[in-house]
Amino acid sequence: MKEIKELSINVAAMPKAQTARKYEVLGDVGACFSLIVKNEDDHFYNFPQNISYSTVVAPAFSATPTQSDPITIGENGVYSNTIVFPSISDDDRYQIIITPIKETVLAKSFSKETIYTSPYIYQYDDPVITFSLLHSSSAVVEPSDVTATGLNSSVNQKVAATLSLNFPITLSSSNFVIARQPVASDFEFTTTKDTKTAGSGTSLELKNIEGLSVGMGVSGTGIASNSVITQINSGYYDTNNSTSKKSIYIIPSVVEVVNGKSSITSDKGGTVVISESSTFVADRTLTFTGKGTDHLQNFSGADLTISNFALTIDPVVTTTDAAVSSSTTIPVTSTNGIKAAETVLMTGIGVTASSPHVDSVSDGVSVTVSSAQTIENGQTVTFTGSSRAATVTCDVLIKSYGTSDLTFKLNLDNILTVE
Repeated sequence: MKEIKELSINVAAMPKAQTARKYEVLGDVGACFSLIVKNEDDHFYNFPQNISYSTVVAPAFSATPTQSDPITIGENGVYSNTIVFPSISDDDRYQIIITPIKETVLAKSFSKETIYTSPYIYQYDDPVITFSLLHSSSAVVEPSDVTATGLNSSVNQKVAATLSLNFPITLSSSNFVIARQPVASDFEFTTTKDTKTAGSGTSLELKNIEGLSVGMGVSGTGIASNSVITQINSGYYDTNNSTSKKSIYIIPSVVEVVNGKSSITSDKGGTVVISESSTFVADRTLTFTGKGTDHLQNFSGADLTISNFALTIDPVVTTTDAAVSSSTTIPVTSTNGIKAAETVLMTGIGVTASSPHVDSVSDGVSVTVSSAQTIENGQTVTFTGSSRAATVTCDVLIKSYGTSDLTFKLNLDNILTVE
């Protein structure tokens, strides 16, 4: 009997793009075999090199079961060729199956089975990181989201990227004032998890704890305000074996069905401890919030650095629509964006050097300022300190895009007050 002794192929994870991988089958001269390559959907590679085809086909996978024509190892003891893995739109995985034929067997050092099935070769879709805004005011007119797409971090090709975010924000009514300058923790993301059991206190049993980390906020019906995760335990509390000195958590085994195939795996659920005593029922959906970049790697695998954060609001520029003579009432063509406050100041030609602040606003008609002015009709005046237009900018360094899509939202309520 002749022997097949080895399959050599790069099994590292592949990116989304079409990828060609050379492979070699080593064995005795004259050893004969057939190949099958299939993906997780049981689609099969069509082997364009098959001479049994009436015409040459392009490399592809299809639902039609296909295998290579019989292959015989030549005088150098090696057969080599290439598999072209297609571009994908979601994660995929592949296996190569070698079946010996014509008085050929697998060497015991290669496989103890009669047919060889390779470990999975994985191919991962490109994750998308979306930067967007979060706010509670219906008057906010949002700019478009900003997205960045890059290699899945499971693929061993690290590519850092930088981008500059620029969010121009406007109001359809009311006024903006700056509450404070933004910081990285004003960006946040959320995920939801379902409770497994009912109860009260600070221990929550969840059906899935993947992506959670200590410090994330917790909210939902029955959850006390300002609750955060203080501890995470895989599995569920074992009342029979736990003691006052040692808590024991049991991780059950469960049957998981993927693409119609069953396998036994560890339960993904667990127990989280939160900072505030709460009440909850089974099958209740709770929201978990991660603020800043510290929780991202555990959640999606992303690794970001945010710098050069800045918030500005545009000055309000308008004109007088009547002459003003030693009066604190200034008739203007528009009062949009002007707020009555000591921090909202008026400047312009003819305005006294003290830069009077705005005491009151008569919508669409005039403003009353803190000191009398004499200004010509049609004169340009500028108000700073409130506005209907603001801009948030920052620089983002993406060191890893992670393994799944991420939506990262800047919470405007932290930094801008709408009045």
